[in-house]
Amino acid sequence: MKQFLFGCFLIISAFGLAQSQFTISGDVKDTNQQGIAFVNVLLVKAQDSSLVKGTISNENGFYSINSVSAGTYKIISSFVGYQTHYSKTFTLNQNYKLETIIMGEGELLDEVVVEAKKPLYQQKTDRMVINVENSIVSSGSTALEVLERSPGVNINRQSNSISISGKSGVVLMINGKISYMPESAVVQMLQGMSADNIESIELITSPPANFDAEGNAGYINIVLKKRSDLGLNGSYTLSGGYGNGLTTNNNLNFNYRKEKINIFGSYGFVLDERNNTFKTSREYMEGGNALATFTETNRDPRDRTHNFRLGLDFDISEKTIMGVLLNGFNNKWTMDAYNYRFDTENGMPTSFLDIYNFELHDKKHIGLNYNLKHNFSEDSYLSFNVDYLYYKFNNPTDYENIYYDENNNFLRTEYLRSGKITPLATWVGSLDYSTTVNDDLKVETGVKAVKSNFENYVNVDNLENNVWVEDPSLTNTSFLDEKIYAAYGSADYTLTEKTSVKLGLRYEHTISKLDTDKQGTVVDRNYGIWFPSAYFNHKLNDTLSLNLSYSKRITRPTFNDLAPFVLFFDPNTFISGNASLQPAISNAYKFSVNYKSYFLSFEYTNQDSTIAQFQEKLDPSTGRLIFEAANLDYTKTFSIILGLPVKITSWWRTQNNINLVKQTVRTFYNEEPLKLSIGNFSANSSHSFKISESFSAELSGLYNGPSIFGSARYQSYYALNFGVQKKLKDNWGNLKFGINDLLESFEFNGGTDLPDQNIKTSNTFDFSNRTFLLTYSRNFGNTKVKAARDRETGSEEERRRVN
Repeated sequence: MKQFLFGCFLIISAFGLAQSQFTISGDVKDTNQQGIAFVNVLLVKAQDSSLVKGTISNENGFYSINSVSAGTYKIISSFVGYQTHYSKTFTLNQNYKLETIIMGEGELLDEVVVEAKKPLYQQKTDRMVINVENSIVSSGSTALEVLERSPGVNINRQSNSISISGKSGVVLMINGKISYMPESAVVQMLQGMSADNIESIELITSPPANFDAEGNAGYINIVLKKRSDLGLNGSYTLSGGYGNGLTTNNNLNFNYRKEKINIFGSYGFVLDERNNTFKTSREYMEGGNALATFTETNRDPRDRTHNFRLGLDFDISEKTIMGVLLNGFNNKWTMDAYNYRFDTENGMPTSFLDIYNFELHDKKHIGLNYNLKHNFSEDSYLSFNVDYLYYKFNNPTDYENIYYDENNNFLRTEYLRSGKITPLATWVGSLDYSTTVNDDLKVETGVKAVKSNFENYVNVDNLENNVWVEDPSLTNTSFLDEKIYAAYGSADYTLTEKTSVKLGLRYEHTISKLDTDKQGTVVDRNYGIWFPSAYFNHKLNDTLSLNLSYSKRITRPTFNDLAPFVLFFDPNTFISGNASLQPAISNAYKFSVNYKSYFLSFEYTNQDSTIAQFQEKLDPSTGRLIFEAANLDYTKTFSIILGLPVKITSWWRTQNNINLVKQTVRTFYNEEPLKLSIGNFSANSSHSFKISESFSAELSGLYNGPSIFGSARYQSYYALNFGVQKKLKDNWGNLKFGINDLLESFEFNGGTDLPDQNIKTSNTFDFSNRTFLLTYSRNFGNTKVKAARDRETGSEEERRRVN
């Protein structure tokens, strides 16, 4: 705890760095010495002309800019019908009155509306930004489908996991707020989130110290659309389609501001009834005989999601804002499935099995955030957050197993049921302080505390003589209590006009205990770790920059991975939890070059005790094949990412991203060391076509080469998507038509082939099919409403680890 108290000292020390604040004032007049009202007066830094703050002149031409830190600045003033005026550079170290600004008349222009369209992909120093709202083929899709098409992102739906550039351990944020869910629950949530309510997706692969240390691969930040106008406004989207099943995707968002009150919210509904097909097989030797099992699963799912967000911000004073945010979702996933299985010995059938199962996965979440933010100045603030998160997951499944002999003659029928109920509650408190000491130095520091409790009830029952009998080997109850304390400090310093560095240090202390009714205490951990980070940026010129970074990260086991649970494919094949999982520690190094809109990055990550999902383990005593999360010895990943935007003609633009990944994995199977290595190539290409002022089209494709998931190898896959958009007249909105997975080619094929360990498996997971989508969207209300405050809660990390 001494380390934690030292971390708290960082935040106290930072307050001492806050500098005095000053006021800049002056007058704006015309050539006749008459004051000009409503002139835009902007204060910018002299060094790089970056905006500090702004105001407008009053009816007499007077202006005043308050609470400005010491530094070197310029004033820029502009107004329609007058020439823009630039002041001389001045140094601020006391209240300052600028000499009168004289604005000469210029050419009077008619009102011009400029519509700027961001490129689909933008590479920044620490993140790649995918501007979803500018993608036609994303319309009517879900957030998960958009991520699947993103550069370097791989969605493994069999294990419900996400990886970036070959690295697992991704933390999801929404508007800068960590979701605190495990990846398995995150994938389900993203599948129920409409892409039409998303402005952009940020892939943050080098998080700074103020971000939680969780996540080997970094963060995915989903930025929801928000309006920047006054009064009441919003937008709505209606979407429907078909792809071997119906799908619809609809959402509404609004923002209302009046005086000191801002109310904002959104609601979304997603329904997906598209069918899935799985195929699995396993082969092994036993007593000199070659045994094999083959299973095909045809799933008829119905995935229904309601999600909402409702917030209120109140301006207590000019510098202090208080806000509350309520959010939640209800995801109900039901599935009827038919499974056909047969077993062979030395190539001859020995038995056949039909399995009919009905599964319900009901996920409910409610979250409440209280936020208080005080701005000492434009560049200095203190933010306090308290969050309460509650989740409840209910996952009952019924199985009917019909057995046949080697000649397909009926033998018997068995009934099996399983259930999993998991309520989870989390409290989060955080305090963050940020200040700009001067033009060259910015300091951030903060503390955070998290407390989580969950109960996990798992039951497996067999029907014997019309009585349900518990299977004691698979039934249990577990209880988890976890506390995480954290403190951080960082300094962003400008060494020269072209060179800057950011250094950060974070400390996290974890106390975690997991008890079960059958085994007693299975997890009892108490540990603290320091997480340093460093970033270096150098601009060679206005178009070319170099970036170098280092960060240390941790990937903790999710609550779902630790808690025992059972999900059957067939009586001898199932998914289970693993209470023995250990946290994984990674060290990541990254070098990148940005030239105009082109980017090239090199990254190397060394992770110890990597947590790999959906790992296969054969239990020789029962003959059961178990899929579970497991620790590998290490994973070493080297990746190269290249971004190539190309303007072919004035109406045809492309963005091309190439990823090269070399990954080496060392693990153990049946206590025997196993080392695997593979190179992976993936590419994304997006083509935008401007056919006319109101008609446009988009064609995008992706390819992902062979890759490794723990000890399993998966084959390459590819997909093509196409869409067209028509802007309707008189502000009647947009109409879009898209075809996703145009070639019906997006499926996962792979498995494990370890002869020395006596295991060979093969899997096919087809979650996607060709889908036709029609989407209509329109804005409504006043177009001059000030935007809802884009703020973070303190509970982003905890949401990620929930299930």
